[in-house]
Amino acid sequence: MLILSELVLPEKEIQTTVVSKDESYRARFGTTTYNIYFENLNDQFNKEVFDHLMEGEEVLVNVSFFSKEISTVTSIKTGITHVKETSEEYFLYGLALVFILTSLIWLKPRMMSAKEARILAILIFISAFSLLRILKHL
Repeated sequence: MLILSELVLPEKEIQTTVVSKDESYRARFGTTTYNIYFENLNDQFNKEVFDHLMEGEEVLVNVSFFSKEISTVTSIKTGITHVKETSEEYFLYGLALVFILTSLIWLKPRMMSAKEARILAILIFISAFSLLRILKHL
């Protein structure tokens, strides 16, 4: 519910500094990941944003209210705003919907089967990690 509530909550604007950048290639999938590490934040970006931002640069980032997912990065020096275009937030919203829909199993009048209980336990376990990540950044 916290992730879905971020659709209507205003974003936070945080002034921070680019601490480091990391580029990694995954041969198995043939993809390159571009990570940018800020003070108390990090995220993946496309190559254009990765090449534009330099280590030590002051930036303004707009982040979601609870999970601190970055939506835009603005360089204070140049004033150029980059929009994060990795579509990660759509995956998170989809995952949140799956968790909510599976919670409807509690409304069933009969007992859960062993398979349903295992699936529900796995989803609760995964969501616990998301909750810990959110609480860490509050």
